Amino acid sequence: MKILSTNVYVGPNLYAHFPVIRQQIDLGVLEEWPTAKIGDEFIDGLIAALPGLQEHGCSYGVEGGFIRRLRENGGTWMGHVLEHTILELQNMAGSDVTFGKTRSIEGQKGCYNMVFQYKQRDVGLEAARIARQLLYSLLPNDLKLQLQE
Repeated sequence: MKILSTNVYVGPNLYAHFPVIRQQIDLGVLEEWPTAKIGDEFIDGLIAALPGLQEHGCSYGVEGGFIRRLRENGGTWMGHVLEHTILELQNMAGSDVTFGKTRSIEGQKGCYNMVFQYKQRDVGLEAARIARQLLYSLLPNDLKLQLQE
Protein backbone atom coordinates (compact mmCIF):
# COMPACT_ATOMS: atom_id res chain seq x y z
CA MET A 1 0.00 0.00 0.00
CA LYS A 2 1.79 3.09 -1.26
CA ILE A 3 0.96 6.74 -0.80
CA LEU A 4 1.28 8.37 -4.22
CA SER A 5 0.56 11.93 -3.07
CA THR A 6 -0.74 13.88 -0.09
CA ASN A 7 -2.63 17.19 -0.12
CA VAL A 8 -3.69 19.10 2.99
CA TYR A 9 -6.73 21.35 2.53
CA VAL A 10 -7.05 23.96 5.30
CA GLY A 11 -10.52 25.30 4.58
CA PRO A 12 -13.55 24.67 2.38
CA ASN A 13 -12.51 22.62 -0.63
CA LEU A 14 -13.71 20.30 -3.37
CA TYR A 15 -14.23 17.45 -0.89
CA ALA A 16 -15.77 19.13 2.16
CA HIS A 17 -16.61 22.46 3.75
CA PHE A 18 -14.00 21.81 6.45
CA PRO A 19 -10.31 20.84 6.54
CA VAL A 20 -9.42 17.46 5.02
CA ILE A 21 -6.35 15.56 3.93
CA ARG A 22 -6.42 13.77 0.58
CA GLN A 23 -4.06 10.93 -0.12
CA GLN A 24 -3.85 9.10 -3.40
CA ILE A 25 -3.08 5.50 -2.56
CA ASP A 26 -2.08 2.47 -4.59
CA LEU A 27 -3.20 -0.75 -2.93
CA GLY A 28 -1.03 -2.93 -5.13
CA VAL A 29 -1.80 -6.61 -4.55
CA LEU A 30 -4.24 -5.65 -1.76
CA GLU A 31 -6.70 -4.64 -4.50
CA GLU A 32 -7.38 -8.38 -4.83
CA TRP A 33 -7.79 -8.89 -1.08
CA PRO A 34 -11.00 -7.56 0.51
CA THR A 35 -11.18 -7.98 4.28
CA ALA A 36 -13.25 -11.18 4.31
CA LYS A 37 -10.68 -12.83 2.03
CA ILE A 38 -7.83 -11.70 4.30
CA GLY A 39 -9.68 -13.42 7.11
CA ASP A 40 -11.10 -13.23 10.60
CA GLU A 41 -7.68 -13.05 12.23
CA PHE A 42 -7.04 -9.73 10.47
CA ILE A 43 -10.50 -8.36 11.31
CA ASP A 44 -10.39 -9.52 14.93
CA GLY A 45 -6.87 -8.12 15.34
CA LEU A 46 -7.99 -4.75 13.99
CA ILE A 47 -10.96 -4.61 16.37
CA ALA A 48 -8.76 -5.65 19.31
CA ALA A 49 -6.25 -2.91 18.47
CA LEU A 50 -8.92 -0.24 17.88
CA PRO A 51 -12.11 -1.18 19.75
CA GLY A 52 -13.58 2.25 18.98
CA LEU A 53 -14.09 1.07 15.39
CA GLN A 54 -17.15 -0.76 16.73
CA GLU A 55 -18.83 2.64 17.09
CA HIS A 56 -18.31 3.64 13.44
CA GLY A 57 -21.63 3.62 11.60
CA CYS A 58 -20.20 3.77 8.09
CA SER A 59 -22.73 3.56 5.26
CA TYR A 60 -25.26 1.82 7.52
CA GLY A 61 -25.48 4.88 9.76
CA VAL A 62 -25.70 2.80 12.94
CA GLU A 63 -23.13 1.72 15.50
CA GLY A 64 -21.41 -1.43 14.30
CA GLY A 65 -21.94 -0.61 10.64
CA PHE A 66 -18.25 -0.56 9.79
CA ILE A 67 -17.62 -3.91 11.50
CA ARG A 68 -20.53 -5.32 9.52
CA ARG A 69 -18.88 -4.03 6.31
CA LEU A 70 -15.63 -5.78 7.25
CA ARG A 71 -17.32 -9.18 7.44
CA GLU A 72 -20.28 -9.37 5.06
CA ASN A 73 -20.53 -9.75 1.28
CA GLY A 74 -16.85 -10.51 0.85
CA GLY A 75 -15.77 -7.65 3.09
CA THR A 76 -14.57 -4.19 2.19
CA TRP A 77 -11.42 -2.85 0.55
CA MET A 78 -8.19 -1.90 2.28
CA GLY A 79 -8.48 1.77 1.29
CA HIS A 80 -11.78 1.93 3.16
CA VAL A 81 -10.22 0.18 6.17
CA LEU A 82 -7.32 2.64 6.10
CA GLU A 83 -9.75 5.58 6.09
CA HIS A 84 -11.62 4.33 9.19
CA THR A 85 -8.37 3.42 10.95
CA ILE A 86 -7.05 6.96 10.42
CA LEU A 87 -10.27 8.47 11.78
CA GLU A 88 -10.22 6.23 14.84
CA LEU A 89 -6.56 6.97 15.62
CA GLN A 90 -7.33 10.69 15.47
CA ASN A 91 -10.29 10.19 17.80
CA MET A 92 -8.04 8.33 20.24
CA ALA A 93 -5.68 11.33 20.13
CA GLY A 94 -8.52 13.67 21.11
CA SER A 95 -9.65 14.95 17.70
CA ASP A 96 -13.38 14.55 17.14
CA VAL A 97 -13.46 13.60 13.45
CA THR A 98 -15.96 11.49 11.54
CA PHE A 99 -15.75 12.32 7.82
CA GLY A 100 -13.92 10.11 5.38
CA LYS A 101 -14.43 9.00 1.81
CA THR A 102 -12.45 6.60 -0.37
CA ARG A 103 -13.16 6.36 -4.10
CA SER A 104 -11.37 4.59 -6.93
CA ILE A 105 -9.46 6.63 -9.48
CA GLU A 106 -10.92 5.95 -12.91
CA GLY A 107 -8.54 4.09 -15.21
CA GLN A 108 -5.99 3.32 -12.47
CA LYS A 109 -6.56 -0.18 -11.09
CA GLY A 110 -5.97 -0.37 -7.37
CA CYS A 111 -5.58 3.40 -6.98
CA TYR A 112 -7.87 5.48 -4.78
CA ASN A 113 -8.47 8.99 -3.56
CA MET A 114 -8.86 8.76 0.19
CA VAL A 115 -10.10 11.90 1.94
CA PHE A 116 -10.38 12.25 5.70
CA GLN A 117 -11.21 15.03 8.12
CA TYR A 118 -8.63 16.42 10.51
CA LYS A 119 -8.58 19.00 13.31
CA GLN A 120 -4.80 19.29 13.63
CA ARG A 121 -2.68 18.79 10.53
CA ASP A 122 0.17 16.93 12.24
CA VAL A 123 -2.23 14.61 14.09
CA GLY A 124 -4.00 13.73 10.83
CA LEU A 125 -0.78 13.05 8.96
CA GLU A 126 0.70 10.99 11.80
CA ALA A 127 -2.54 9.00 12.13
CA ALA A 128 -2.26 8.15 8.43
CA ARG A 129 1.32 6.93 8.88
CA ILE A 130 0.52 4.85 11.96
CA ALA A 131 -2.63 3.41 10.35
CA ARG A 132 -0.62 2.01 7.43
CA GLN A 133 1.87 0.43 9.83
CA LEU A 134 -0.90 -1.07 11.95
CA LEU A 135 -2.76 -2.57 9.00
CA TYR A 136 0.45 -4.01 7.56
CA SER A 137 1.32 -5.58 10.93
CA LEU A 138 -2.04 -7.37 11.01
CA LEU A 139 -1.76 -8.91 7.54
CA PRO A 140 -0.99 -12.63 7.19
CA ASN A 141 2.71 -13.29 6.52
CA ASP A 142 2.09 -14.73 3.04
CA LEU A 143 0.32 -11.53 2.03
CA LYS A 144 3.13 -9.40 3.49
CA LEU A 145 5.55 -11.32 1.27
CA GLN A 146 3.42 -10.57 -1.80
CA LEU A 147 3.51 -6.87 -0.93
CA GLN A 148 7.30 -6.94 -0.83
CA GLU A 149 7.64 -8.44 -4.33
